Formats: sequence, C-alpha cells, structure tokens
Amino acid sequence: MKKTIAALILTFATCIAHADDRLIIVSGSAEKGLDPNMVIMNVEVWSKATTAKQAQQLAATQYKQVKKTFDDFKIKKEDIQTDNYSLNPEYIYDQKTQQNKMVGFRVVNNVLVTFRNVADAGNFLDALVVEKKGTDSGVNVNNINWDSDQRQRVETAALADAVHSAKAKAEEIAKAAGVKIKNVARISHGASAIRPPMPMNRGFAMKAMAAGDSAPTELSGGQIKVRVEVTAEYEIN
Repeated sequence: MKKTIAALILTFATCIAHADDRLIIVSGSAEKGLDPNMVIMNVEVWSKATTAKQAQQLAATQYKQVKKTFDDFKIKKEDIQTDNYSLNPEYIYDQKTQQNKMVGFRVVNNVLVTFRNVADAGNFLDALVVEKKGTDSGVNVNNINWDSDQRQRVETAALADAVHSAKAKAEEIAKAAGVKIKNVARISHGASAIRPPMPMNRGFAMKAMAAGDSAPTELSGGQIKVRVEVTAEYEIN
C-alpha cells in the first residue's frame, strides 16, 4: 500500500510535507490559446549626414513621411511610442594613420507602433518600407510581435483551470493517503505568454523596394499561448 501511494505521489509530481506541517503540496497548470488582434512593430527611421544638424533635419523629414502613413492607416496617438532616439558620430578606420576618423553623424529614431487591424498589417508594412529611401535616410521595420488586448481575460480563465487542476491532484493524493483536506494554506502562481514572433532585419526594407510592384506582404499571426502555473498547499487532518 505504501508503494502504491509513493508511486501516485511521484506521478503527480507532488509531495506530502513533513508530519508536523500536515500539508499536501501540489502544482497545477493550464494553457489557453487566443488569436492576436494587434501587431506591435518596431519602426526605425534613420539618417546620416556630415553634420549633426543636417542628420537631424533629414530624420525629421523622413519621420514626417512615416507619420503620414500612420495617419493614413488611422493609428491613434496613444499607439505610437518613441522607444529610442540617438544621435551619434560615425567613424571609419583610416589605414594610413591607423586611427578612427569621424566622417559624420547618424540619427536613429525607433518607434513602437501598435497596429490594431491585423487583417491589414501586411499593407501597412508595405506602405512603411516603400517610403522614399536613399543613401542618406530611410525606414526599416526591424521586427514585429503579435498580441491581444484580451490576454488578461484569457489568463484569468486559465488561472481558474490551473487551480482546479491543483485541487483535483490534492484530493486524489489525500484519498490515496487516507487523510482529508481541511483548507488551503497558501497558493502562488505565475503566468507567461508565448507570442509568435516574426524577426525582420534591416535588409527587409531594401528588398521590398527592389520588389517594386510585387505581391503585397502577407502576415500570419498564428495563436498566442497563455500558460498559468500554480503551487498550492493544502492543510490536512
């Protein structure tokens, strides 16, 4: 009988605490999927020039074009966030002097954009990367991530399922051990969301421009997996 109980405890990856604690400690988990209803893109506006002021002016002009695309696709102000803005000197290595030589300045303006019409995300991406681009300024989309504004609701539902799973395990162990559960001593939990990423590199914008009037970009978001895990301690008599 003792061997049977021990095997059951190992199967459930749980344990009965020391006798003086009078606890059954169990874990439970649940996972749910949901379709994304938003796309978060990292849009990079860059420019370079011989002076810092010229580089900033070029970046400002380029961003105006990008902002027009945002407006055309009716992106709200609260869905546009500057993530990073940098102005740095650029250097090249001079073989003759064997020293770095400053040749100009580079501006990089990274903007996080939340696009809420996932069905039109491909067209939005195409509109961004076909902005006028030359050797001194341009637009890149470095990566995109899928998300949903319903994730919290789904996480709450998964939490309830995880707690029920833990409780069921505790009841099975208590029954096999010949004891009864009195109440819950404590419960802790953690949650994670696995989003389907789509990494994109700096070459994407150049490839898109070279493609010209090729077929529009199609993006597939897959599903977001929300996983919740709980650890529960039950007092026994």
